[in-house]
Amino acid sequence: MTSKIGEIVAGSVRDGLTAKLAVANPEDLEVGFPVIVEGLAYRYFCLVENVYNEESDIADELAGSVLSETVAPIAASATEGFNGPVFYAKAHLRQIQRIAKADGRVLEPQTIPGYFSECRHATREDVELIYERTAKSAALGTIRGVEPFDIHLDFERLTQKPFAVFGRTGAGKSVLNKLICLGTLATDASSILLFDMHSEYGMYSAADGSKGLKYFFPDKVEIYSLDGKTPEASPFILDPREITPADILVSLQDLSGPMIDTLYAIDRWRRGKNLDLIAAADAATVADLGENEAHEMALSALKRRMSRLKRIPFLREGKDSFGLMMERIRSGKSVVLDFGDYGTDAFFYLFVANVVSRRLFEAYTERNEELPRLTLFLEEAHKFLGPEVASFTIFGRLARETRKFNLILALVDQRPSRISDEVTSQLANRLVLSLKDPMDLERALSGVAERAMWEAIVRTIPVQVVAVIGDAIRIPTVLNVLEYSEENIVDHILGGRPTAGRMTC
Repeated sequence: MTSKIGEIVAGSVRDGLTAKLAVANPEDLEVGFPVIVEGLAYRYFCLVENVYNEESDIADELAGSVLSETVAPIAASATEGFNGPVFYAKAHLRQIQRIAKADGRVLEPQTIPGYFSECRHATREDVELIYERTAKSAALGTIRGVEPFDIHLDFERLTQKPFAVFGRTGAGKSVLNKLICLGTLATDASSILLFDMHSEYGMYSAADGSKGLKYFFPDKVEIYSLDGKTPEASPFILDPREITPADILVSLQDLSGPMIDTLYAIDRWRRGKNLDLIAAADAATVADLGENEAHEMALSALKRRMSRLKRIPFLREGKDSFGLMMERIRSGKSVVLDFGDYGTDAFFYLFVANVVSRRLFEAYTERNEELPRLTLFLEEAHKFLGPEVASFTIFGRLARETRKFNLILALVDQRPSRISDEVTSQLANRLVLSLKDPMDLERALSGVAERAMWEAIVRTIPVQVVAVIGDAIRIPTVLNVLEYSEENIVDHILGGRPTAGRMTC
């Protein structure tokens, strides 16, 4: 790969720079690659926004003719005519930062380089001037288009405000999220509470056997299991007396208006009767509630919908697990709630996640107690934060209010278009993997500077590549996500840090 790739032939501060490529074949330059433009006083650190072949009358005439096969090798070698290469490509570059040649200061790109300024591939030395490491940073991946160079994320900044991991199914969200969790634990930036739908994060992943959070941090991570089948986990027990109407509404998302009114009527009726909401719904009659409060058909339908709650083994009076989980969190530990066999049913995930999160919100906001920072990871976030249910759940308030209480919401989702824009507007950092749907792209990147550029990048990047945008990284960057292996995690994320007794086989 040659260093020089072309020269600047047009540009503006607002719209970016256009480079005429020095070679006819543009295949060694990809969207998202970092490029340096050498101005007189500054080096401009740019990202490739687009690569394209310049329209050519000669190419139009030759295409489809027998001469095109003869000309193709000539075009690829950029054979020059009197006015330069006969065939050439162009690249659109977006200025991200400029570096003063005199003193190395890193500045905002408030001007442009002159005509014919040389463009070249960024080198390791270039990116070392841009990216910084802090006491609370760890590697997340390597920058694309440069020789292997770890890019660090500042996990303290990441976990100070709500953030999100977005990406279509199969783009690599689970791997990226595990790396984020490990970086958070390795830097002691925050404790974690994670709802593990598919048993991927605990000791080992049920899907591929890869090592989870507790393997690397056995003394920092506690696992609770809903189905009781995880050997290293404590059983999860939920006291039905802690259930509220909002918990039911979130898990049974298609209740009719009359059924919702009936549910709240049951909740009012049960007060003072020493009945939990599930038992009260089973026992209540229209006569108990009053004909103005409930109708027989709505009550019968609600009873049928709620009947499955009576058969949940972990829902019973006794030593409620939430108190034990809070003891662990107070001591600085992290919690993985493993759904096991229940993870395949959205009803259980919505129900348990809402109950636990609501009680966390109450613990962090309503008590005179200093609690450690806790990052709450929420997979399938759109099911809790869609406009149709957001008003019933605690998660909208979590996104808006709780950073001042040390409780931070982290969204993990493949359909950001279904998340309320009021929630996405609160995100300080976004880690966006491949997305194709225009509505998902728009919502995932709403409020981001240079959104059109990032939409073009995210639409075309391959799997296991992420665009990182926010204050946890020096500048917005496209990364190759670290391969998830024990060697990589130890070398690049743990980086020699103590792991509180990492398990050995």
